[in-house]
Amino acid sequence: MQLAGNTAIITGGSKGIGYAVAGYLMSHGADVVITSRTVAEVQEAAAKLSAAHPGRRALPVVADTAVAADVERMYATAEEKLGPVAVAANVAGNYSLGEIADLSEADWNAVLATHLTGTFLSTREAIRRMRTSGTAGAIVNIGAVDVYGTTRGNAHYAAAKAGILKFTEAAALEAGRYGIRVNSVSPGVVPPAPGDGVLPDTLTKAFHRTFAVDRMGEPSDIGKAVVFLASDYASWITGVDLLVDGGTHLRGLPDYADHLLGGSS
Repeated sequence: MQLAGNTAIITGGSKGIGYAVAGYLMSHGADVVITSRTVAEVQEAAAKLSAAHPGRRALPVVADTAVAADVERMYATAEEKLGPVAVAANVAGNYSLGEIADLSEADWNAVLATHLTGTFLSTREAIRRMRTSGTAGAIVNIGAVDVYGTTRGNAHYAAAKAGILKFTEAAALEAGRYGIRVNSVSPGVVPPAPGDGVLPDTLTKAFHRTFAVDRMGEPSDIGKAVVFLASDYASWITGVDLLVDGGTHLRGLPDYADHLLGGSS
């Protein structure tokens, strides 16, 4: 499962799942560009990744993936510094909670912009550049287990992730004639990255009751899945969603409103 000599872009690659994706891609031979909207955060992450993977390069780019000009710039930087992009992992995300009746337009728009618009813009740029360079590349988008169940308090997030899965199918159908594969990975519950808060104990216990494999997910679980779909091991796989959730979908999601919003009628 070698990716030696390939250039990969990981949006949201400075922490959490994105950081794990970048590390696993580098461990299999890729050079990477990682992005974040925070200068210090992305620079520190790139330095750590480069130190952890001698001989591989991790370049930091400050970018908002919901802004087309930023996306074009990050791909141009990757091509200029590392060569044609062969792998794009669209991981950048954000999160807020609220039942529909109480949800602000600002929260709705922020979540859809980062997840759905950001995935569209990066995928569009990846296809354009891979097509121009003749690269039979791989694009991996990030869905969520939330698409496979319904709970209160996260309609905007679930809608964005559901949109990503259908968008991935359409992109796979359109890009396949260029030799480009497009897939997605849907993580189950993975604890927030350091500094992003913690899950309430009641929700953690509720999730454990849903697991078939009785443990919380780790960013590394998702990183491995992304590397598989990006590699030649998945050379005839496109338009699919790989659910990596420890079995949560088999029993259903806990009610987020009860655990995160203090309950509601």
